[in-house]
Amino acid sequence: MNRHNVNRTQSAVVPMQQLLFLGMALLLTLAVGLFHHSWQTARLADQVAAQTALLTQLRATPHASTLVKAAEPLASAENAPAVLERVEPQQRWVF
Repeated sequence: MNRHNVNRTQSAVVPMQQLLFLGMALLLTLAVGLFHHSWQTARLADQVAAQTALLTQLRATPHASTLVKAAEPLASAENAPAVLERVEPQQRWVF
């Protein structure tokens, strides 16, 4: 009888240890996730600050317009047929 009682005590301890281990693993995972999120947020804020500083510096420079390339002109009606002739139709797979 005494032996049967000891087995019950040991079997009750094992799930408790597993639950404690699971709880600690969950807390550790949450802590690492929060740390990673705060690190990504700080990194994003640094990138935005650097871009803002660069844009402010470029706008303040009088020759800033020379640094920016002009956009390519759009195809006119005269060039449109030549462009359409060069475009090859793509094969499409229909399932």
